[in-house]
Amino acid sequence: MKIALTIGASDPTSGAGIQMDLKVFHSLEVYGLSILTAVTAQSTIEFSSVFPLPEEIINSQFETLLKDLKPHGTKIGMIYSKEAFQCVISNIKNLNIKNLVIDPVMTSTLGAKLLENNALKTLKEELIPLSMAVTANIPEAEALTELKIERIEDLYEASKQLYQMGTKFAIIKGGHFEKKAIDILYDGKNFYKIDGKKIPGQFHGTGCAFSSAFVCFLCKGYNPLEAFKASKDFVRKAIENSLKLGQGINLLII
Repeated sequence: MKIALTIGASDPTSGAGIQMDLKVFHSLEVYGLSILTAVTAQSTIEFSSVFPLPEEIINSQFETLLKDLKPHGTKIGMIYSKEAFQCVISNIKNLNIKNLVIDPVMTSTLGAKLLENNALKTLKEELIPLSMAVTANIPEAEALTELKIERIEDLYEASKQLYQMGTKFAIIKGGHFEKKAIDILYDGKNFYKIDGKKIPGQFHGTGCAFSSAFVCFLCKGYNPLEAFKASKDFVRKAIENSLKLGQGINLLII
């Protein structure tokens, strides 16, 4: 059985974070491992706090878990602090972790800040060059590239700049456009575009679901373009099946 690892924060709604990743892994028949970097307090209507775990706890999780179990692919979500980034980067290098997919989480669906200001440089210059792929939404791509993305043409330019940071496959998800959900993959030579129908509403955890599905498909032998297409379809179905279980944003049903 293939094994995937998620590195990220806890979301008590299970609508995002490591809980969502593990649900996606299970639904796609990949065994899921997890390393926790932070704990959040949130619901479908509010985000009240975040507590980053100390580096010694993060290190201990890596050392204990990965000397026993070896993942075929790894997804990184929310890390939060510069110190935690450096801890994760050191372990990725020391443990020779492959098939690394980065979901550059910066804000929650409700707008809470999930990345310290001094950590962005570390993400761009030290973590992204280690990755197989980066899966950014439009606000994340804007923060990483310092480009304003307002048109489809801007997606192409931003994906080129994201690729130049050192990843092998730059993916930008266009769900923040008003009329269409257009996703772009750039491999350094060619662009691949998928047009999607814009589904009205506010949905929690779509980025987590996409990136964790992408890792699963890589683990199962899909090439990155096949994984890109399959992940887009996976998230579309999850959005279509979403439910309003709380008082606020919709939760995806995986």
